[in-house]
Amino acid sequence: MTTRSLLCCERCSRQYDVTYVKRGSMLACECGHRFKVFHREPHAPKAMRCSSCGAALREGLLRCEYCTSEVTIEEKHLSSVCPKCCARLTADARFCLECGVAIAPQSLAAIPEGTRCPRCAGMLRGRNVPELSLIECSACAGLWLEPNALESLCEQADQQSLVSQFLQNRAAPAQTVATTDVRYLACIRCDDRMVRRNFGQTSGIILDHCRAHGVWLDHSELDKILQFVRGGGLAKGRERELEALAAERSRAAAARASRFGEPAGHATLELSEDDLLLRALGALARKIFR
Repeated sequence: MTTRSLLCCERCSRQYDVTYVKRGSMLACECGHRFKVFHREPHAPKAMRCSSCGAALREGLLRCEYCTSEVTIEEKHLSSVCPKCCARLTADARFCLECGVAIAPQSLAAIPEGTRCPRCAGMLRGRNVPELSLIECSACAGLWLEPNALESLCEQADQQSLVSQFLQNRAAPAQTVATTDVRYLACIRCDDRMVRRNFGQTSGIILDHCRAHGVWLDHSELDKILQFVRGGGLAKGRERELEALAAERSRAAAARASRFGEPAGHATLELSEDDLLLRALGALARKIFR
């Protein structure tokens, strides 16, 4: 499991997720301060603060006296690191177990200085959208979303509303780029060529996707995706998956009936509708987001 690495700006204490940023890269904070990325050696925390509410803990307690959350120090769950004291944290910790600092790395995306847009080579900049990490090209207005951000956005209506407001307030791109020619773009994190995927199989919106690091969206593509989701595009995709799975099970049952000499009319589906739905949702998610 990759340990999430966070760094605080020394001037304003904004927190950046630098897990996939190369050691030694220079970052420019929104406050104007520049600092170098380094990855400190994490240490096991002393359970002095509740990871749920940040309250001080008395030694020997199994539950927080204030929010009743369980106090556990299990190494296999400590997959993040405090940006201030470098103590190991649970992946979903809201406060450091040791120093009590609030953990809030998702509001800002770390962009090494000099990183260029994979589409037009323009300069990239971070944009602060509540609960979502966005990187925007200052020239063509393309967007970079971190891993799982697009999936989360498609599932959460409140996030869709916030992002829609952000899209409406954006200025027109300073540079127009041709997107009709097929060109495989490089990931802004690892520089490997990204794969191209038709979002939702039938939307016609072709995304450039790096499985490990994120997805690139050309100008207006995010707006088109939200329209597709709101119009029931993903629900229709799930229906097609259900129909395909049902047909698959029917063919398999008929084949077994033929093999063992049973009348084809006796072949029945072995999976319930709930089982088929779960398989369909899983299959659709894999096709869209991987």
